[in-house]
Amino acid sequence: MTISRREFCYLGASASLLTGLSPFASRARATSNDPKSDRLFFDKSDIEQIRANASSEFLGTLYRDWSSHSPSELSEKLDAFNESRDIIGDFAAALESLTYSSMTQLIDPSQERRDSLIEGIERFIEFPFWDYFLDGPNDAIGIQRAATAIVRLLFAREVLDDEIDSKLDRRLLSAIAEKGCLPCYRTVYGMDNPDTVKGWGFDERHADYYDIDMSRWPEILGANNLRAAPCSALGIGAIALRGHDPRADLWLETAIASSRRVLPLFSPDGSYFEGISYAGYTLRTSFGFFEAHHRCIGDIDWAKEANMEGIVEFILGVQMGLQEDGSPDIVNFSDAKNSVYPCVPSWIARHTNNPLAQHTAENASKPYYFLDFLWYEPNRKSKSPPAALKNIHNDLDWILTRSGWEPDDAVIAFKSGGPANHEHSDRNHFIYKIHGERMINDNFGAAYDRRHAHWLLRQTEAHNAVLVDGKGHHYHNGIEGTNESLSYANITQYHVDGDTTWWTSDATPAYRIENEHIFKVVRTVIFSKPDIVIVLDQIRLRYRPQPVQLRYFPDNRDNEARLNIDENQFSIQRPNATLHARVAARSGASVTKSVLDLPQENGVFPFIQISSEPSLSHEVLTLMATTPGQSGKSPTIKSKPVNGGWEIRAGKFKAILKTDRITPMVDIA
Repeated sequence: MTISRREFCYLGASASLLTGLSPFASRARATSNDPKSDRLFFDKSDIEQIRANASSEFLGTLYRDWSSHSPSELSEKLDAFNESRDIIGDFAAALESLTYSSMTQLIDPSQERRDSLIEGIERFIEFPFWDYFLDGPNDAIGIQRAATAIVRLLFAREVLDDEIDSKLDRRLLSAIAEKGCLPCYRTVYGMDNPDTVKGWGFDERHADYYDIDMSRWPEILGANNLRAAPCSALGIGAIALRGHDPRADLWLETAIASSRRVLPLFSPDGSYFEGISYAGYTLRTSFGFFEAHHRCIGDIDWAKEANMEGIVEFILGVQMGLQEDGSPDIVNFSDAKNSVYPCVPSWIARHTNNPLAQHTAENASKPYYFLDFLWYEPNRKSKSPPAALKNIHNDLDWILTRSGWEPDDAVIAFKSGGPANHEHSDRNHFIYKIHGERMINDNFGAAYDRRHAHWLLRQTEAHNAVLVDGKGHHYHNGIEGTNESLSYANITQYHVDGDTTWWTSDATPAYRIENEHIFKVVRTVIFSKPDIVIVLDQIRLRYRPQPVQLRYFPDNRDNEARLNIDENQFSIQRPNATLHARVAARSGASVTKSVLDLPQENGVFPFIQISSEPSLSHEVLTLMATTPGQSGKSPTIKSKPVNGGWEIRAGKFKAILKTDRITPMVDIA
């Protein structure tokens, strides 16, 4: 029987195919046509700068933490995994320990750490599997853990260099081929050819980790951030295996082709549909391969394969000042939690000479990753964000608008647009931060598992949005994980007039899926920077009158939010700011406060609720003004219904809001 080259690479090959060359000779052979380097991560000439980075103010804290871990910790982490066989937790912890120790050995080498690293590599080689996914009953596939193992073990190999003897090097490369590259190749091949997949699933040890139907996962994961990790690691591994393994060339071709399917996940303007954290994951894994490919082969200019300038602008656009620990705060739409790591904008800076990327690395990123030390170049030119980035309406239909770039400046992020992996049920939801406080917040802590109580934090009920008859817009039931829904919203107008920005978003399609009576769900927001926010919600129904509720959540992670109500007025107090608000509605509205029905050991989520009685037509106006501190007096906030609209005043801002048309019009006095 004959098999194709791809089938040969899918099924695997004997470790005996590896050559018997010494580590140095084999590495040279692997890149015999390379005019640049035979090293995947760094040249020896780079070590001086890497060591300087480790002692710098920017990266020194991270390095001191990593280097404080004892050399014996790696053995302890491997012992824990050997006992538990928990690849999700303990294997990942062992890989992190390997990374800390490898970086410390590069910066400040010692015989003790060298010995622990070599022992650790030996033990990683002996483990039968590096990931917990299978295709069918027997074929291991690699998504995150196997991908990480390839990269971190090859980094350790490069750090140790000639400290690894030829026999260990052959065994390591054999393990990388069989337990890393082959499973990752199967994954990428399955993403590209889902009809060939037998059925992805967890292995027996991890079968109860999630309750998930994976029948569509090859298509789902093939179109999100989880394509990047296996294809990039496959590419790095393939470069290392050239000249060692006959499958390496096909694996490299596959990684290149797959990477060219990753990059179009970014919108033409550089924005990323899964949010900033997953953009960061996609980029740092992809850039690891791009850098190795550039160093060792160099026939593709990866920096021209996507809008790198736009990606930098997206990273900056979703910044929201600082967190309490001084790290960047970000627009946490969906499951986003952190900004990118410095390696991402640093890679863009070194390959595009973009000074805005250098600024982003130094001011809008959080040091955490091993490539931060390798790619950060402190002497590159830097420039501050241009004024044009204060107001962004991006390709995702998100609005990102701010008064400035200082930590206390005001920022509003508004979520319209279409479905996305990791999304929440959050159309027409927004975040407002000023004076360093998230006065209107996107709640953190949503569960990834539908069986968990905090799955509620993914629902419209947990967002600053509209409920119709107590229910939000469409969202899936989680049986396939955190995949995309069918919900769409669209920005129908967007205007900037000096320091005032306003826009309208139509979320009717998202709501109508679950409620056939809905005819219109439209939200208009006016932001008079920095302290005035006006929200108009228009809801129309057919056939049956229904009540409407609007919710506003403050940040309460520190239990310091205070909510107060006085008839049609409310206030939200945080330690450094107070939001004052007044509500008006044509059909009447009441204001109450409550908390989400969730176990309080994981946080308390209070909210203001504005409720209108059943009607076919609702028009609710919420006028907000913020003052610094907790004792500031509210500015004048008032509104008056007029023929065809509203006359509004908040502080010095005055306008006529005309609502007798399909799209409201703002006439600023």
